[in-house]
Amino acid sequence: MNKYGTIYFPEEIREDIDDILGNEEKKERLEDFFKSLKAYSSVVDKLRSAKITPSLTMLLFGPPGTGKTSLTRAMAKKYGIPICVVEADRLVSPLLGDTVKNLRNVVEEAAVITRENGSFILFFDEIDAVASERSNIHEVGEIKRAVISFLQIIDKITYEGIPLAIFGATNHQSQLDSAVWRRFTFHLEFDFPDFGLRKQIIESFLNRMKSAMIGIDENIFTNLKDEYKRLQKILSQVPASERKNESGIFAILEEQQGEGILFLTQGYTGADIERASRVALFKSLQTDVLTMEDFQRALNLVGGTQVHVKRQDILSGKELNDKPKNKGFSITEV
Repeated sequence: MNKYGTIYFPEEIREDIDDILGNEEKKERLEDFFKSLKAYSSVVDKLRSAKITPSLTMLLFGPPGTGKTSLTRAMAKKYGIPICVVEADRLVSPLLGDTVKNLRNVVEEAAVITRENGSFILFFDEIDAVASERSNIHEVGEIKRAVISFLQIIDKITYEGIPLAIFGATNHQSQLDSAVWRRFTFHLEFDFPDFGLRKQIIESFLNRMKSAMIGIDENIFTNLKDEYKRLQKILSQVPASERKNESGIFAILEEQQGEGILFLTQGYTGADIERASRVALFKSLQTDVLTMEDFQRALNLVGGTQVHVKRQDILSGKELNDKPKNKGFSITEV
């Protein structure tokens, strides 16, 4: 299996559910999925006799750095299920037929492990690399064959009632083949954290630095709280139907000459904030204290993922966060 990715046994996984802030609804949905996966082996014979074999498949989509892989690993740790994170570049091959062969091999090996040891998870990172839209004129025949093979693999695993969960993660959901969308029973969309969640993430990193005996300018915490209160006040004046559109809230703040860390970090993921914290850490190690100015400079240096996503979508002619319409059901609808 290590030929195709990295296997994580529960005791080796560093992430805990409590370490991952936000995404409470997604945690709840994944909890239901993992509980069912753990119980699947004990009821599979009854399901087969009733000619019911649910598809243990989950598609996670959204910008990079929003917690798709980390949250799944944390759930695997909590429920004691080993997980293999399959890397797309290890599957795709320039040699004719090798991509399909690699795809079938990794699933067949995972199925053997599952039969011998119980539940197992295959997590296909950047699944669009092997499951992109077949109607795309730029796709070569090898990828089209890989899509067909992937569809057949999921159908076989479901038909045989093997307790092998197949997860797919993508940052480019609009490029996925429509039939692949339909094969995944559950869909979970990950998005950029709102200002409230960003506040929690920033404070979490700052407190970690503080616990490592690194001085933190208390003005950072004070300014964060004050800015959060201002944004909450503005939010209360915005119609409920528009509250998810953060850009409108910050447009009001900008008119009031808004500034601050939450204002600066629009379109930042938790991973962006973590990288900026690491950059700021180097500076604070030299001065023994992290100042507001140094932290803001680090955040500016790293930049937010949303800017890069927009740039890529402009170059490809696609809209930000574009996703296929009517190609599946959300987990709340199933």
